[in-house]
Amino acid sequence: MRHLRYYCALGVLIIGLQAVAPGAENTPAAGGTDNAQTTPAGRPAGHKHSAQSGEGQNGQPESNLDYLWRKSDEAFHAGDYERAVGLHKAIEALDPTDVESYSVASWLLWSMGKGDEALQLIERGIKANPNNWDMWDEAGQQYELQKKAPEAENAYVQAVKLIPKEEDSQMLRRRLAHAAERHGDWQIALDTWRGLVQDFPAEPVNKNNLARVEKQMLQATNKS
Repeated sequence: MRHLRYYCALGVLIIGLQAVAPGAENTPAAGGTDNAQTTPAGRPAGHKHSAQSGEGQNGQPESNLDYLWRKSDEAFHAGDYERAVGLHKAIEALDPTDVESYSVASWLLWSMGKGDEALQLIERGIKANPNNWDMWDEAGQQYELQKKAPEAENAYVQAVKLIPKEEDSQMLRRRLAHAAERHGDWQIALDTWRGLVQDFPAEPVNKNNLARVEKQMLQATNKS
């Protein structure tokens, strides 16, 4: 996604939770390994709709979507998460291609203990946007939060297949490698890190993770 604003507080929540999750020392959330200032979606904070009351992009009158986004932001900061989710469902009805709305609402639902509803929302997003790599990436992260390793790995695989060549795929591919490892799919993890080292030779994070995975695979082989 290419956004101007996101729910920064929500990003802090997710980053903090991921930092204590299994394997977090090797994920972007941990800091110091995959070092990037990111939202839960792993991309720069922000979203495409204006936060200014009554004003849309380029000073034009506020659209219905801009209005709903602004109100959802207000509801979020007021702590009214139920209302924020309801507004995002209205956004979904108006624009089923607004991937960010599925993402934000699913994170909110998950944080409210409504994991099943969050997954239903993500699955609607996939159905409406089957060829959108961002949607699959968002799905993977929601699946990871809910400890659904096979589904997370599959979602990231789909995202990697769909991401345009001109996009920077490094963070997405790192998420795939970590998800594959958590799923026990060591060969996919190994191949992904090898590809990252080849494509981004100056990045020590990729080299360190490749060496770690190779070592663990060798140890597992020696034990068998």
